[in-house]
Amino acid sequence: MSRRISQGVLVVGSIGALINIVDAIGPGRLEPHDAFAALVVLGAGGELLKERRPRAAKALYAVASVLLVVAGSVAGASAWASFFRGAAYDWLDLGLGVLVMLYVAVGAGQLLAHLSRRASKSLDFRSPP
Repeated sequence: MSRRISQGVLVVGSIGALINIVDAIGPGRLEPHDAFAALVVLGAGGELLKERRPRAAKALYAVASVLLVVAGSVAGASAWASFFRGAAYDWLDLGLGVLVMLYVAVGAGQLLAHLSRRASKSLDFRSPP
């Protein structure tokens, strides 16, 4: 992504996050979907810091991943519970729950593959007894 686009995304995401904060002050309650403006800000910030400060960018990406999993799980769990009870539910939250489950499954698969490769490399360099 180009630097100019990342800066624009950062500005728009910041405005969205501020709107969500002001909106939450009135009724005093945040909804799970209010976290997605912050996700946009974290992702754009990570993209802008990627070249100059890669460790800070990785930290922002990690925080964004955790926030995505938490917000998506909360939204998805409540929608799935309503779905199974037969109550009214939001299709967007239901789909978000499925996407977060897939995101976690892919992340866990990548971690297991990385650990497996690492373990096999360490076994290759051992001398026979």
